[in-house]
Amino acid sequence: MARMAPSRALLLAVTVSLTTLISACGGAKPAPVAVAPPPPPVPVAPPRMPTPPSNAVTAMAIPGLRADGLRDTPMRDIDDNEKLWYFRAAFNVAALNCQNAEHFRIADDYNQFLKTHKRELDRINRTVEEKYRKRYGTGYARIRDTENTQVYNFFAFPPVKSDFCNAALILGQEAVALPSKDLVAFSVRALPTLEGVFDRFYASYESYQSDLQKWIALYGSPEMRAAQAAQMGQAQPAIQPALNTAPGAATPASNPPVLPTILPSSGD
Repeated sequence: MARMAPSRALLLAVTVSLTTLISACGGAKPAPVAVAPPPPPVPVAPPRMPTPPSNAVTAMAIPGLRADGLRDTPMRDIDDNEKLWYFRAAFNVAALNCQNAEHFRIADDYNQFLKTHKRELDRINRTVEEKYRKRYGTGYARIRDTENTQVYNFFAFPPVKSDFCNAALILGQEAVALPSKDLVAFSVRALPTLEGVFDRFYASYESYQSDLQKWIALYGSPEMRAAQAAQMGQAQPAIQPALNTAPGAATPASNPPVLPTILPSSGD
């Protein structure tokens, strides 16, 4: 037999060794590799709980919307003469409550308003008085006093004081400069301007209530959810609003606020 070349013999030996090694390892299973568990989730703080707008209380009854889209407040279902009388009430509240330096002139403007338009205001008062007398009979005075109290309380609502005073400052100056014959027409458009201050707050407060309910549903404890449900069911108005009462309905006995007819001049 011919002798195999050394290099070829060496290559054959290496090939046989590798084949044997691979065959020997083919049936062995790889050792398991330990995998570290994932890190625990990082706790995420919940967003801050919503708070009421304008430092209002956390549970408050907001006047609902009527079928005509207007809020059910003491401003509803009144005639043009009553709108002037209610504007006078709003002006009076502003003169008493708006005490920041930029609002000082409101008291002087209110005094001048009463003096300049005395005859027209007296006429309007008599007209409104007669309307109540015809509608309610002998008990008209108590009913009118109660409704006047509701109107004053409506305009004295603390959360909107700043915006209310700003609006009263502008409207008051305009009212003083008008001829008396134009007061009723002026009040027909001025009263909704004042109401807008309250309507914007009501919408803002309803948004807060909705946001709070969502927050509690996502982040509140069961106790908090139960407390919120009870609180929303027992919401009470804070000072205001006094909702309208139907004609002829029983109204609670109440004394009207004692307010000056003429205020002391801010210059005194």
